[in-house]
Amino acid sequence: MRAMAAVTATTVVVLVGTFGLSVGPVGADTGSAGAGSGGGTVTVGAGSGSGAAGNSGGSAGGSSSGGSGTTSPWECTYTYLALNNEGGFPPGGALPGAWYSVTCDDPSTGAQVTQTVWVTGGAPSTAPQVDPYTVALQAEQSMTLPAPTLRLDPTGSSVVGLATWLWVDPVLWHDDSVTATAGGVSATAVADPVGVTWATGDGAQVVCGGPGVAYTSALPASSQTTYCSHSYDRSSLGQPTPDGDPDDGRYGVTATVEWSVSWTAVGAPGGGTLPTLYTTGATSLRVVQVESLNAVASPLFGGRQSWIGGGS
Repeated sequence: MRAMAAVTATTVVVLVGTFGLSVGPVGADTGSAGAGSGGGTVTVGAGSGSGAAGNSGGSAGGSSSGGSGTTSPWECTYTYLALNNEGGFPPGGALPGAWYSVTCDDPSTGAQVTQTVWVTGGAPSTAPQVDPYTVALQAEQSMTLPAPTLRLDPTGSSVVGLATWLWVDPVLWHDDSVTATAGGVSATAVADPVGVTWATGDGAQVVCGGPGVAYTSALPASSQTTYCSHSYDRSSLGQPTPDGDPDDGRYGVTATVEWSVSWTAVGAPGGGTLPTLYTTGATSLRVVQVESLNAVASPLFGGRQSWIGGGS
């Protein structure tokens, strides 16, 4: 399954070289910040000089033309404001230029300042490059992965000591992918289901390396096997009940699917893994204690051997 997600310019991180700006931490009309028709988020370093706004012009990694020639610890992120620039807002200074939201951080103190500024000038001396990993994260965040539908056998009610088969509807067991684009870069995130963790409600946890195996009542029990099951040691008597009858207590059962996510890019080098994703489904199961002197094959449980007799 493939889907497309268009990443807006305001969400893509674009990294350029460090610029010495003459205002600290930020000022309007700073030509070296990269204005004009460019979009995206530009991260630069702000200089510590005290010159007036509009006279920055410092080169990448160099000193400010209007200040002391030193470099401050401020790191600034310029985010292109599409609504301001394309929504009829008047220019805030000389053209060419554009409105930006500028957030400056001082990593050494944790201080942060955010302003909206008009940036005049051309593109920065170091051409901005779209970060393909950031685009891949946007693709992953656009994914809508299916929650598992839980299947149990016996269903509704099981028996202490009887292996209860666990599986999820295999319709979800396939990869999902989303492609996001920004500028000339496209990144595709692909999520693959790799396993299911079951919480059976009695404190146990069952980890299965796949969706599990469906139990088929039409086939002899002796001809079927599964790698994903759980045997309850005690009944669900006294567990939460849907109707208030304590004899109808049920264990809450959940299944969590783990999705391994990888990514590739076109238009820029990159690829690898992304954060693991999880989806969860839930159901409930009544477990009864049945006692008898004789073991018989019960049709209630698909022909599998059960203890039939008195008890609760």
